[in-house]
Amino acid sequence: MNKDVQFAGKIGQLASHFPQEWQEYQDWLGDIIAARDVLAERYPAWQVALIFRWRLFYFVTYLASLILLNWLKHLLFESKDLNKKTLSEMDGTMTQSSYRYILQRAATLLAVAELTLCGIAALTGIMLAFYYQPTAMGAYQSLETIAREVANGSLILSLHNIAGNALIIVALIQIIVLFLGREFLLSWFAGWISGILLTLTAIGLSWTAIVLTWEQTSFWRFKVELSTVASIPLVGSLLRNILSGGGGINSSTLQHMYALHSYILAIAAILLSIAHLVALIFQEQSWKSFETLQGKQGGESTPNSDSLSV
Repeated sequence: MNKDVQFAGKIGQLASHFPQEWQEYQDWLGDIIAARDVLAERYPAWQVALIFRWRLFYFVTYLASLILLNWLKHLLFESKDLNKKTLSEMDGTMTQSSYRYILQRAATLLAVAELTLCGIAALTGIMLAFYYQPTAMGAYQSLETIAREVANGSLILSLHNIAGNALIIVALIQIIVLFLGREFLLSWFAGWISGILLTLTAIGLSWTAIVLTWEQTSFWRFKVELSTVASIPLVGSLLRNILSGGGGINSSTLQHMYALHSYILAIAAILLSIAHLVALIFQEQSWKSFETLQGKQGGESTPNSDSLSV
């Protein structure tokens, strides 16, 4: 407990070097620390530590992204020019409606969850890579070795699978939240596009993992889906050969799928989740700036959101 509180204190000391952001969010960190005693009365010690560290992680991620965005804005634009640019890009989606604010906050929280799941999947994937063998003779046996002989191997394997499946679910929910919040409009382009690409990447990660277990079910399922890919006009045969390594499903297929899963798609998912979170935080800050200006202007009408929709 003392170590976690000391760590939170160090975070506060580091954040105090950025007075503008720290003045606004220091009470948030104080609430996180104060809530630990309440958690300790209700939950076991390990759950308290997990919840407390998760809240610290969210606080640090949010504050660091905000500091980075403010630094970039200060670096690239003068204050007046930035305000004019921001206001010119505002559309009717930014209102004082609590419904819209809930959707915006939910989108940011889901983006943090997506980044967390990507981190868990990447970390456990690296651990599994020490033992996994992407060959026809060694794939299934190496997974059995991980599950039965490696310390906590079954837990690591389960976490990797759960994180990958949960990422798809959270990403799909995020798309719904973005749609309901009308964040498919032009001014929300970065968050919307990065969210869609992240969802497709998460599905791709799940698809490339099908054959990596080298079980009967996964083998025949992948064979059927390769046939579907081959039926695509013009490029189907080429895609099938690239994915399978040419010919039938063998060690080359495993190596191709392993490379796509572990390197190309995994790195893309992490980068997209970071870009998605940064975009949503930037939008949230723009929303706050707009609401502040509205308060100062005192009752001026906002533009019609339907007139700005794409």
